[in-house]
Amino acid sequence: MTDTPSLDQAVEALHRVLSDPQASPLPPPELRGHPGFTTLYQELSALRTHLTHICHGDLSHTIHERGPLSSCLKSLQARLRHLTWQVQMIAAGDFTQRVEFLGEFSTAFNQMTEALARAKTDLERSEARYRLLAEHAADVIVTLDREGRFVYVSPSVFNLLGYTPEQLTGRPLSDITAQEGCPRPGTVVELTIRRQDGSTRWAEVSTAALPEDPGDGAVLVCVFRDISERKRLETDLKQLATTDGLTGAYNRRFFVEICQQELLQAGRRFRPTSLLLMDIDHFKRVNDRFGHAAGDQVLRRVVETGRSTLRSEDVIGRIGGDEFAVLLPSTTLEQAAKVAERLRSTYEQLAVPTRSGTVTFTVSCGVAEWKPHFQTVEELLQRADCALYMAKNAGRNCVRTEEACPGRS
Repeated sequence: MTDTPSLDQAVEALHRVLSDPQASPLPPPELRGHPGFTTLYQELSALRTHLTHICHGDLSHTIHERGPLSSCLKSLQARLRHLTWQVQMIAAGDFTQRVEFLGEFSTAFNQMTEALARAKTDLERSEARYRLLAEHAADVIVTLDREGRFVYVSPSVFNLLGYTPEQLTGRPLSDITAQEGCPRPGTVVELTIRRQDGSTRWAEVSTAALPEDPGDGAVLVCVFRDISERKRLETDLKQLATTDGLTGAYNRRFFVEICQQELLQAGRRFRPTSLLLMDIDHFKRVNDRFGHAAGDQVLRRVVETGRSTLRSEDVIGRIGGDEFAVLLPSTTLEQAAKVAERLRSTYEQLAVPTRSGTVTFTVSCGVAEWKPHFQTVEELLQRADCALYMAKNAGRNCVRTEEACPGRS
């Protein structure tokens, strides 16, 4: 073998070991006779193997060779291992990691970790701010999972329901409301909620969908606002608008509305309906002798006794100073006259104790029955009022029906 062919063969063998992944780890047989070349060839083959492992992400491959190139590979392998650990630490939330050995990559990597650190700080501040709001707000803030179970409950729930957040977490919403499943996002509803002691309160519940699953399974956020006082005021206002403040009976306006509704139904179902008017006899004498406070007690007693004597479907209203009306559904004129007589007799036997003495009184009653040709409730009231006038004219403390009225139709 000449020197030139041997050199060409050596170059070709070295080129193959660097470029061909399938090249043998040993030089060709004809070149193995040169110990220096064999050593060089084997070192390059080993370096190629180590680089291939590193490129494939295998950083655990052991490098046994020595020398400058091997030392560089060992250093690169160690740094990449450390970089891998740093990435794992970042994934765990440690954004203080920095890289200083990879040039432009180090700059980009460090900018990324700094941005992540700022974002984490901003997020923690935002979460702390919203948690502070949630934990100190009078409204109760909760989150629910897809099955309607509580995931988060703010501390103010104790004031509203008597439960601690821990007592409700994991339980379904239906444990405190009649709501089954999850409320619909974007809705605001009013409903009653059950307290731990069994009592109920009114709440306004606003529901919104969470933008994404925060990791705890919550999909909805609900805000419960106690509106019990508002509901009480609404009830009081309604009562003031519909009832007589002294006796608790319906006032004239609302009594007439109820009569209109009942008479409309009676006309459709062809059932009789009657109206009873009654007036306390000589009520002015009661006020003059015993005082207005005693008179007020008598008026209240008229309603109390009337309600205990009448049926649950009968409606009593105060339509004047000492004048009361009773709507008697499904009642004929004859039946209504018997009801009126029972009331009259009951009142006659009453004795109302007051600070000024015991008051006794009587009532006069007039009864009329609804007729299909009547156009308004006022026509029925007028017929009953006529019968009441006839009762007073007959000496009071008695019952008269519209049959006693002149010009009866």
